[in-house]
Amino acid sequence: MELRNNGDIRNEILQSWLRSAWVYPMQGPNEQTFLRLTPGGRLKMRRKIGELESSLGESGEELAKQEEAGTLPAERDRLELAMMVQAYSSERRFIQSQGASLGTPAITYEEGAEGVPVVEERKQSSE
Repeated sequence: MELRNNGDIRNEILQSWLRSAWVYPMQGPNEQTFLRLTPGGRLKMRRKIGELESSLGESGEELAKQEEAGTLPAERDRLELAMMVQAYSSERRFIQSQGASLGTPAITYEEGAEGVPVVEERKQSSE
């Protein structure tokens, strides 16, 4: 079966993350289900972000901005990299909001006040 649109590709990526135990479902408010990164999943995702950026020759942060804007082409590797950057950054923000202290992030991707993505320069260090 050939995947033709970003929705199909996104679902296939999320299913592969679940099968690989990179994420787990968590019940949120109003009976919503969220996917959280496992500690091992966060580490594997950091590594995979670097590998995909090297092989594609593109910045994950830039692809994440394109995905947010809806201009990212339906290509699995690029979409997966954008989703990884978003998931990794979101998970770090959540952990820090709970009072936990984390090391320097591999990437920093945030949404600004108007829902516009804000990307800071890559910092070198380990989590």
